[in-house]
Amino acid sequence: EAFAHASRFQEAFSSASLRVYLSQDLCGTELGGILKNIYAIASGICDGLDLGDNAKAALLTRSLNEMVSLGESLGGQRATFHGLSGFGDLVATCTGSWSRNRTFGEQIGRGSSPAELVDNRRTVVEGYWATGCVKQLCESRQVEAPILGQIYDILYQKKNPLAALQALMSRGLKSE
Repeated sequence: EAFAHASRFQEAFSSASLRVYLSQDLCGTELGGILKNIYAIASGICDGLDLGDNAKAALLTRSLNEMVSLGESLGGQRATFHGLSGFGDLVATCTGSWSRNRTFGEQIGRGSSPAELVDNRRTVVEGYWATGCVKQLCESRQVEAPILGQIYDILYQKKNPLAALQALMSRGLKSE
């Protein structure tokens, strides 16, 4: 019944320039919207450190992998994270010049203090607050999320951004 009701909104909001999709995975859709902001901060840090396109592509690939793994462990459905509210949002938010979270990360990569940036902003950087919340959730459920962990350390533990990314690169090797 709720899905049928939602289809009326889908029809009302869809147009030649906007296509609306429905999902019955509310948890996964919400998690995708939360997690992409955290990974956009990481992407911005790559930009701020001038690490280049290959490093950023590798980070985005591993971010998607972590998003799927983390999202599933928190109750979302795998397919949701490979759709628009997962991968689609991840790409847009991690590469868009308009992205508040990516821009925030870029400023950190260029040497700005996360705490000072948050204190002096007029707009909300959702990924900053989400990082703290999701980190606690991961710890309580004993879920491993290495990218999230390094972003947390940068934002809340004053870890050097380059050292954090190097820590990710020095993790044990494994198959994809």
